[in-house]
Amino acid sequence: MVVLNFTLTPEAASKVHDLLVCLGKFSETVAIEARRERFTFTALNSSKSAYCAVTLDGKQFFRQYECIPDAGGTDGRFSCSMYTRALLSVFKGRLYDPLGRDGAVERCEVSLQDQDNEAYCRFIIKMVCNQGVTKTYKLTYEAVDVMHALFDRSVAQNRWSMHSGATREYIEYFGTKTELLDIFTGEDGRCVFKSYTEKISDGKEILKHPLVTAVAVNTSDFEYFNVQAGLHIVISVKDFKAIVLHADTLKTSLKAYYSQPTRPLQFSYGCDGLVAEFTLMTSGDYTGAPPTPTPAPQQHTATPQQSRQASHSPSAASERTDMRSMRSEMPPPVQPASRRDQNGRLRNPGSRQPSSAPSQSQTVPPQAEPEDEESLFVPHNDTRMQEEEDAAWAPMDYDKEETLGWDASADHDAAVFPTFRDSGSMSRTTTTDSNMVIEPTQRLSEITGLW
Repeated sequence: MVVLNFTLTPEAASKVHDLLVCLGKFSETVAIEARRERFTFTALNSSKSAYCAVTLDGKQFFRQYECIPDAGGTDGRFSCSMYTRALLSVFKGRLYDPLGRDGAVERCEVSLQDQDNEAYCRFIIKMVCNQGVTKTYKLTYEAVDVMHALFDRSVAQNRWSMHSGATREYIEYFGTKTELLDIFTGEDGRCVFKSYTEKISDGKEILKHPLVTAVAVNTSDFEYFNVQAGLHIVISVKDFKAIVLHADTLKTSLKAYYSQPTRPLQFSYGCDGLVAEFTLMTSGDYTGAPPTPTPAPQQHTATPQQSRQASHSPSAASERTDMRSMRSEMPPPVQPASRRDQNGRLRNPGSRQPSSAPSQSQTVPPQAEPEDEESLFVPHNDTRMQEEEDAAWAPMDYDKEETLGWDASADHDAAVFPTFRDSGSMSRTTTTDSNMVIEPTQRLSEITGLW
């Protein structure tokens, strides 16, 4: 036979309502474990990725507490399971009325009906109100063995603490459709809480673009912060919101303990004889961690994949070397025999006349190439000789060049020798009497032996 009797104040009964609301977000059922010195509510979600335990101290939280387990001894306990909604129908909100109006609860008396002379086993809750009103609730329960999640805080070197009121302000920025929360610690003295989702639902409410909300918090805003830089810890946004909202009702600080990704994370807070612990499954990576120095290469047996990569690198390097050698040995391309300038005339390759659309490569000054002793072309080291050679092969410009023309006009007073005229401005002589023009065939500078 188990003896369990305790009495709650209106303020303590209101806190029981708040913790039941929080546990109801994790599981439909809540397990109760009563020991000689404490009373514990536990919950485990369906995917077994979150474990919740809220422990109430028998001397601080209750006005009166008595528990005598059937097994006896210090390790004796009584455990059962009940529906969360059934308990919420009894521990309703606003049980604590500081004004003491009519119908306010004065105290809450709880007892366990588990005796041999009773036909049924019930969990009896009495709400004693003012004006002599008493409400009695008899709830059924199921005897179960409660299992607890183990968490070693000595291994969790990453820890931080923040007041629940400030944390609640940050979670208000998270979207309603986000599912995951990434807690990232950077090297710039900031901690980033990023909520996002990777789910794309079909139907009318299709999510075309993933939702991402990042809230950066300076580490100086934390009450305590000691976390490895570059560490990503991913948890459920829904679980984190439920924990923060419950911690805010107690107006206390929220503490986090974790070691590395894929290892459990635990949130803890409490006050006035109430201690809450939430152990969550995590994921994440070390992509943001500072890079480690690369060790010196050592001789070892290479795998087929590594050998393929190694063989590919020298081949690529040798190929680039061959291409450079081919470019250095290959002579410049031969230009076309004729090109047209702005006036449409044909120009030779050696012409200095600018083309109509000069390319970008022509603006780059040419680099001096080393002389080749076996070359068939005579090198032009003298700049003046090069200019004279280019002028020799340039096309004739009748407006600028000195030409030898035939004068058929009747003007014999212009020169001593009226039969021909050496002029730089008049390239073609036309008269009114005759339209026949003899084109010049040779420049004057090329005539030797006449003078």
